[in-house]
Formats: sequence, C-alpha cells, structure tokens
Amino acid sequence: MFDTGAKLVRTVGGPASFFEGYTTSNLYVERIFGANINTITVSNDSTTDTISLSYDGATLDGTLAAGESVTLNTIDLKSIYIRGAAGGGVVRIWGW
Repeated sequence: MFDTGAKLVRTVGGPASFFEGYTTSNLYVERIFGANINTITVSNDSTTDTISLSYDGATLDGTLAAGESVTLNTIDLKSIYIRGAAGGGVVRIWGW
C-alpha cells in the first residue's frame, strides 16, 4: 500500500515533469524547475526542521513543519527559494 502525507508516492507525467531531492541550507537557495512546470509539490522529509518557502528569496510565502507537504500553482514561476530553519533537512520537490 502507498504511504500517505509527505511519504505519499505520486506518479506524474505530461509534456514536462521535474523531480529533485534537496538538502536544505539555513539560507534561501533558489531551486529552478523551469517555466514549463505548472504545479509543484514540496515535501518536508525532515523529522525536526521547519522549511520556509519564498517566491523571491526575501519574502516568506509559506512554511512546512516536519513531515508536511504543500502543492503550489507555479504557472507564472520558474523557481522557488527554500530555506531550512536549522539546515540539513531533506525536501523533495516535484512538478508537472
């Protein structure tokens, strides 16, 4: 059986798709997924770290507690900035 929540297995397809496993820093780092991706999901796989999300690298646009995921409409974006409160946590980013 497939897991639920942040561990949920997702299968995506279409003309463009993207996946990246990323270890966070305590500074915002731009993660580029490209202009053809309309939707991304970010999953915080850390057991303790809080992840901050930003569209411009300066303004906080959302947070993910340990184990949380969020799906975002990114039709006008080609990247997102990600920061871990402590750094060293793992996030998964995939898009379609």
